[in-house]
Amino acid sequence: MIIYDRWMESNLQEALQTWRVVSIAGARQCGKTTLAKRLPTKTILPRSLDSETFLQAASEDPQSFVQHPVGTTLFIDEIQKEPRLLPAIKSAVDTSNRPGQFLLTGSSHLKAIPGVTESLAGRLHTIRLHTLTEGEFRGGKPDFPARAFSGEFPSRLTGGTKREIVESAFRGGYPEPARIREIYRPVWHRDYLEQLLTHDIADVAQIRKVGKLRDLFLFLAARSSKLWNTSEIATLLEISKVSVENYIAALEAMYLFDRVPSWTGGDYDRVVKRPKWFIGDTGTMCAVLKWKQAEVMLDGDRSGKLIESWVYHELSAAVGANAGYEIFHYRDREQREVDFLLENNAGELVGIEVKAGSVVRKDDFKSLLWFQRTLGGTRYRRSIVLYSGADTLSFGDGLLAVPLASLFC
Repeated sequence: MIIYDRWMESNLQEALQTWRVVSIAGARQCGKTTLAKRLPTKTILPRSLDSETFLQAASEDPQSFVQHPVGTTLFIDEIQKEPRLLPAIKSAVDTSNRPGQFLLTGSSHLKAIPGVTESLAGRLHTIRLHTLTEGEFRGGKPDFPARAFSGEFPSRLTGGTKREIVESAFRGGYPEPARIREIYRPVWHRDYLEQLLTHDIADVAQIRKVGKLRDLFLFLAARSSKLWNTSEIATLLEISKVSVENYIAALEAMYLFDRVPSWTGGDYDRVVKRPKWFIGDTGTMCAVLKWKQAEVMLDGDRSGKLIESWVYHELSAAVGANAGYEIFHYRDREQREVDFLLENNAGELVGIEVKAGSVVRKDDFKSLLWFQRTLGGTRYRRSIVLYSGADTLSFGDGLLAVPLASLFC
């Protein structure tokens, strides 16, 4: 069994030395438990709520369940299955400020779990774990955000052709399907999704129309990286706008979709302030939409959505592993759009456009140049077009064409 080094491992170790309660959050099967088990076993006391015995004990006597020896970390796996443990944990940590008392993992946002009345505010630090990135598969480092601001990229990188990126996106980042034969991966993803939508979603919401939820998932998957509105979805699926909003909230709570907020720092009155949504794993996207690699390679719309969604996954994981960065998107009513904006703690900005092709022209920087001149101001550092070529090239005035491989090499 292959165990991959995770970009968040050092963050986890540091968090346990700082906060009383640490949570690893992410979709089921993304590697949360495996990451936790890489910690020194002598100080970790594991209790998984996937075990019926542990779950029953936690339900019957939460206060006793959370008791553990001083100097150890109680690791509670799948905490969302028994939210009544949270007040008991609060009581325990309020008697001692010792860091690393509890390590929790959860496959849904704690605040989205029905019955949760305790947020552990001021006591809890949450680490988001994505599915495996291409960088983690290859043993790379999450240094893209720092390079984006410094402008220091290798002059030439291999491994980032359009075909290789599409193959990576089709595989996705869940550890299990990465280990099995390619022909069976779509089956794994579809079985996985069916289990989530018919069983696990009960941890965060009561869904009466599972068929509509499946339809909604397909709608969102097909529009990953695109803007849409709930009224459009409600009309298409013939359900109420409130139901659409509740269903989307449930899918987001299970880390199946992520939202990227609109950048509004310029207070520009024509900005479209809707978030941009991305599927949590591109392998699932390809499987549920029943895409074929050969067809996607020849379809500009599908390959564009897929590669931009793949870029978001790599970029978001790298940002999570490095403190001090945020991701935004930009679009206005004149259809001017920037795929991603990276902002650091100093308020400095880097604009990023994603291009599936291997040729970059000055015109590919058009939206980035407009943003720089109109809204970016002195804090705008540079514009980057990520493309499927191998060379880092300057187009003058802080304009860089950078290989997609820079996200994992």
